[in-house]
Amino acid sequence: MRLSTGIVGLDAILGGGIPKGYVVAVIGSYGTGKTTLGLHFIYEGLKNGESGIILSFDEDEESILRNAKSIGLSLENFKNLQIIRLEALTVKKSFERIESELPELIRNLNANRMLIDSISVLETLFSDHERYQILSSMKRIMKFSGVTAIFTSEADKYLPTASKYGILEYICDGMICLKMIRKSELDEPTLGLEVVKMRGIKHSRKPKPYMITERGIVVYEEAEVF
Repeated sequence: MRLSTGIVGLDAILGGGIPKGYVVAVIGSYGTGKTTLGLHFIYEGLKNGESGIILSFDEDEESILRNAKSIGLSLENFKNLQIIRLEALTVKKSFERIESELPELIRNLNANRMLIDSISVLETLFSDHERYQILSSMKRIMKFSGVTAIFTSEADKYLPTASKYGILEYICDGMICLKMIRKSELDEPTLGLEVVKMRGIKHSRKPKPYMITERGIVVYEEAEVF
């Protein structure tokens, strides 16, 4: 079973959406629309009567609702949504508490979809060894709870199709890369979306152009970047 991302062009590339139960990383540099893609995914589920959780290490609830509304996603209209703002430092000090409370929260809300934004904020506080443990544990919680999740993350500064610390892509079932593509330094960048990995799904690795509009993300799956 596939869960629609709420973005028609991306669903077409994925053959209908993200497979149920997958944990997918959405990576990109600042301003490429990582959070926006995640909000589309949550909103699509809410519209279909599913429950969702947004776990943010970055923005508070008011800011998330305002940003979503600016692209036509009125999250505040739904009672089946839980938005949680967590301080990354607090999580580092008591990750065991997160491990015990998060599955309970997912279970109590009967959540189908989850957005964790941005996991790279949490990653900055740990060593490589700790990062792998934390990310593995987060994925294990998602799998155990049966929730389909998107983790957003900064991309590597020099390699836009890799996560900031190069660990997330090995943990997740899939990875979608959002990047700015320039023909030359003087040209205006084109936004390109690439499905770098999606286990068990045949998909094109060719970047597809997309735009962030007042109605959110639009992916042109039949077009070429250049």
